[in-house]
Amino acid sequence: MAGARGAAAAAGVARWAPPVVALVWGANYTVNAWGLREFTVVGFNAARFLLAAPLLLAVARIAEGGLRVPRERWPRLLLSSAVGIVGYQLAFSAAVRLTAPATAAILVALSPFFAAVFGRWAGERSTVPAGRFLRGGLLAFAGVTLVVLGRGGGGAASWQGDALAVTAAALWGWYPVVTRPLLTGHSALRITAWTSTVGAAVLLPLAALTSFTVRGTAPDALSWFSLAYSVLLVTVAGLVLWYRAVRRAGSAAVMLWMFAVPPAAALFAAAVGADSLTWPQAAGTAVILAALGYVHAPARPSTRTHERALHDHHPRPGGHDRAGRARLRP
Repeated sequence: MAGARGAAAAAGVARWAPPVVALVWGANYTVNAWGLREFTVVGFNAARFLLAAPLLLAVARIAEGGLRVPRERWPRLLLSSAVGIVGYQLAFSAAVRLTAPATAAILVALSPFFAAVFGRWAGERSTVPAGRFLRGGLLAFAGVTLVVLGRGGGGAASWQGDALAVTAAALWGWYPVVTRPLLTGHSALRITAWTSTVGAAVLLPLAALTSFTVRGTAPDALSWFSLAYSVLLVTVAGLVLWYRAVRRAGSAAVMLWMFAVPPAAALFAAAVGADSLTWPQAAGTAVILAALGYVHAPARPSTRTHERALHDHHPRPGGHDRAGRARLRP
């Protein structure tokens, strides 16, 4: 009974966690910009993981009674941190600096496709059929394009920035595929705690060599709020919930929710007055929600399967059931 309740709870997390995290990460586009008025890109991310890592380690230690990860798992854990914590963060930040934000957002939104490709190469079984994923993914990407281009403006794009944005998308798509094997036998909380710790150990020296703040002065209250939001919601809660869902539903199914991040970003920016929501963005949001509903809708049994089930339960008199047993006529 307890096992059944645990399985039901895990299935529930896999359903509600990805959309909630997508909303948090979408809002972070605006909230993060508030922090980057005072912090440098490297300094902000170094402080983010420097604060998040001890908190994650403490919570994991209290909740699970230990932090041990077997020695043979550490190469993959280091790879996971290099891909998703260090590599992705630096590639994304550099892309935003070098190319138009709209272009970077569209290209980074390709990450679910990379996750599907890497997952199939790794032999990962997906809960979403390949055909449905492809159709839903293409429809969702069309919605992302409407959301981002509907903002208007932009500026000249650099091919170096475009290449870095594609690299960031590939890294973010690869991250859950690399991380998922670690979630066998270890909680998402413990693995996230250690990958964040490794990321902090790498980013902290980089920030020390450059600078934590833009002007070398103490950040204002809004910047500290931005950092707290990034630490508590984006990193601690967001990553743990995200990878609990990955463990249950698979990388491809969960990563498809990345398409919901751009419309969430547009809606939050409009709500706080940082940007206005245009008609193309509203239409794109509707397209993305429709695509996500299509991909995650329960599969319907085929007509042939339904007829076979009826035959098994109500065989013709004098016929045979699936086991070959003869049915007597009345």
